[in-house]
Amino acid sequence: MDQLVDYLASVEIREPEIVAFLKQLIKTPSLSGEEGEIAGIVSDKLRELGYGVDVDGMGNVIAQRGKGRGKTILFDGHLDHVQPGALEAWSHGPYDAEVVDGVLFGRATVDMKGALAAMIYGCAAPDVDGTVIMTFVVHEETNEGVATKKIIEDKGLSIDACVLGEPTDLQLSVGQRGRCVFKITTKGATSHASMPELGVNALYLMTPIIERIKDENQNLPTHPFLGQGSMAVTTLRCLPGTGPIVPDHCEIEVDRRLVPQETLEGVLEEMRGLAPGAQVELLVDELKCYTGYTAKADQYFPGWIIDEDHWAVQESLEALTDGMSRKPDIIGWRFSTDGIATAGQLGIPTVGFGPGDPALAHQPNEYIRLDDVVAAAKGYCALAYRLAS
Repeated sequence: MDQLVDYLASVEIREPEIVAFLKQLIKTPSLSGEEGEIAGIVSDKLRELGYGVDVDGMGNVIAQRGKGRGKTILFDGHLDHVQPGALEAWSHGPYDAEVVDGVLFGRATVDMKGALAAMIYGCAAPDVDGTVIMTFVVHEETNEGVATKKIIEDKGLSIDACVLGEPTDLQLSVGQRGRCVFKITTKGATSHASMPELGVNALYLMTPIIERIKDENQNLPTHPFLGQGSMAVTTLRCLPGTGPIVPDHCEIEVDRRLVPQETLEGVLEEMRGLAPGAQVELLVDELKCYTGYTAKADQYFPGWIIDEDHWAVQESLEALTDGMSRKPDIIGWRFSTDGIATAGQLGIPTVGFGPGDPALAHQPNEYIRLDDVVAAAKGYCALAYRLAS
């Protein structure tokens, strides 16, 4: 514990560096598929702090440190962020990195550049007998888990536990719901808009389907810890879509959140029951990385939960209590993370810890308290010291 006290003190001394680095990250836009500049900034900082660094074909940044004589712990985060939306909704520019009364405003402060800065500095502080591996991935906002899974499989990594840096408001997350995206298509027949009776309006065929989805959202299965599943129509397109013509093609995308007892086959059958006569299929997305790498990804992301008695949870709680001088609560995320790969697909014990209120993610005027970023850096320091032993 005496050594940890010294390591935590070294983190606190570097607070001005952590804040300056975070502000640099916020001032650097890094939309999904456009993470090249920030990958370079992150790689340079990691090398400066003594990590070994690699950048793979997708553009993911992979770092490593430690003596290799204990457990191997993965600390995972993502480089990309969502669009800022309407600029008039922001009282502080999304990329200005303005600080007001100890609060930093900007896109990705919470999701999740605050955690990136804290994780990079925090995990650099302690000497570890084991190995700390860091993965800072591309395209998480569009296809969570895809890049992380590829790194682990391509490099043949054997991971004892994973810490995800998504926002938890300095609590400890032990799971999340799963996610899948369906495309539903209705087909009709075109006619002149002045004579709609001569056509079959595909949008009208879709309308009752949308209503059924809206109503059924209230009746989905519930998990005692992670809560209820959900579904929402997120996109609607009609074709031809121009001119005075009744559309003969209409499609929607439905975001369906899954609780652990649900299966892809089950929810696919459920969706077909809500859309009789329509075509229902799992959406397939194409990733286009800043490096030129491309890949296709099924839009199915399994949920996961780890037992609170698991060693990774209990040791994380003790480490965070030491690092922050208070014991965090155990929570679950409502959103989806790279844990769908580490825990949901690969079976790696996974927990989550990060600064920032998750409710602020993707919102205008997203912000983070700088004190929380420093507290998170101490938390990551303690996690690396204790888990990679």
